[in-house]
Amino acid sequence: MRPIERDLLRFKEIVRGEVKKKAREFLTREELFGQVEGRLVSIPLPQLELPKIVYGEPLGEGLGLGGPGTEGLGPAGHVPVAELELEEFLDLMGEALRLPRLRPKGEGEVTEEAFRYTTIARKGPRGLRHVRRTLKESLKRALITGEYRPEEPLLVPEREDLRYKAPRSKPRPHAQAVVLFALDVSGSMREEELRLVKTLSFWITLWIKRHFPRLERRYLLHDAEAWEVSEEEFFRAREGGGTRLSSALLLAEEILKAYPEAFYNRYLYHFSDGENWQGDTPLALEALRRLLPTLALYGYAQVQGPYGQGRFLEDLKEALGKEEGLAATEVRGREDLPLALRRLLGG
Repeated sequence: MRPIERDLLRFKEIVRGEVKKKAREFLTREELFGQVEGRLVSIPLPQLELPKIVYGEPLGEGLGLGGPGTEGLGPAGHVPVAELELEEFLDLMGEALRLPRLRPKGEGEVTEEAFRYTTIARKGPRGLRHVRRTLKESLKRALITGEYRPEEPLLVPEREDLRYKAPRSKPRPHAQAVVLFALDVSGSMREEELRLVKTLSFWITLWIKRHFPRLERRYLLHDAEAWEVSEEEFFRAREGGGTRLSSALLLAEEILKAYPEAFYNRYLYHFSDGENWQGDTPLALEALRRLLPTLALYGYAQVQGPYGQGRFLEDLKEALGKEEGLAATEVRGREDLPLALRRLLGG
């Protein structure tokens, strides 16, 4: 192994260690929120000391050891950073938080035509000309016609000698998924509870998308009634009126009809403080009994509000706790986020 390769491996280990050490901090870094497509993530590395040698300074000065408070600072006093692709960063976060790998449930696949240039054709664009095959055909023709001279092995391809790379169609299966987020915006859900929901839904989206690049996302809000909103509106949700949890589940059931379970891995996440109108819980549980067998996962996160929390989580565990595909958890504050995220993803 060359020294530069060894140094690169060492640097990657430093970055991995920094991500693992600060996983909980990254979990709540709001500058990441809203970015679910490919991008770079900056990882601060304050323990690295970058040497800076200035001509004419005595030995020892200008080496990043200039005085107290400057340890680990780069040029202009900034902390050095490393940039990672979002996918690589997600893998490190998943390793640090012990997030489960997601696997397709049932078929959950569509087939699309994939084209690979694995065959040869007599016609094609100049940019796809296959030089080796063209010269081979030219040599064969020259040998057959007697034009080839070993002492002067010059080959001049003619039109019939030209060969081109050509595509061949091959069916390629793709797992795809849809995720629905339902949020209780009743008057008992405050700003802090909504921030916890925002954090969880953001990381859930990233992790599912890491496993299912063909991911569709839908967003629902509800108080006593439910309605569909855009992603931007979902994350700007504010307080509303009373609560009927069944309204969100019934609307989700209707929306999911457009995503047959034979072709989609279907995820449904519901966030609430658990306060529900009297008499509505049986309706919500009945809707869930219909939905659960068709879902890859139903995640319910109950956040603690200013007045405590309701008992829907208890009712849910009592009625459906042994059902496959149910992931329910309680979130009292930011310190619960790593465990809540792991549980909501089926870990």
